[in-house]
Amino acid sequence: MERYQALHPEVEFDVTWKPFLLYPTLRKGEKRALYEKLMSPEKLRLFTSRLQTAGARYSISFSVTGKTGPSQPAHKLVALTLQTRGANVQSALLDALFRGHFENGADIADEAWLMHVGRTEAKLEDSDMRAALMGPEPGKKLEDEVRSAAIGGVEAVPCVTVQNRFRVGGYQESDVFEGLFDKIRRENR
Repeated sequence: MERYQALHPEVEFDVTWKPFLLYPTLRKGEKRALYEKLMSPEKLRLFTSRLQTAGARYSISFSVTGKTGPSQPAHKLVALTLQTRGANVQSALLDALFRGHFENGADIADEAWLMHVGRTEAKLEDSDMRAALMGPEPGKKLEDEVRSAAIGGVEAVPCVTVQNRFRVGGYQESDVFEGLFDKIRRENR
């Protein structure tokens, strides 16, 4: 989007992140053990290699170490951030969550770490975060959004919906998005 906007400064993007749960019943554990359960050693080696190659182009060094667990608390924090701080702060929070979990091995299910990120990246109050992480209402809203996404055809992440009309699923190169943005820009002339 940044590259496209640099070429077409008149184009504006509004990004809002929505939840989707790949493994809604995931239990806490080591990332590597989870991956080893999901795929053979050869597939894991190929997956890790592809992941590192894709990440290297963007200065991302993916880590398959550290702990992981259910991501519902992180999704609740992301929703709270959107509701109270807006889409730009939500994106900054997500950048920090992604870096921490996917590059540095932080546990996406660790509520203390989530609250630290919420405090430092989104300037959220501890009491608001506790209410969002522990309260029943945010959990129900999350379930409703995930159900709505599944009914709408979302099956995996990432899944990008542009202007509520076009869906781009899975990891895609930037030219796929740039082609779509060109199509939309031409339609709106």
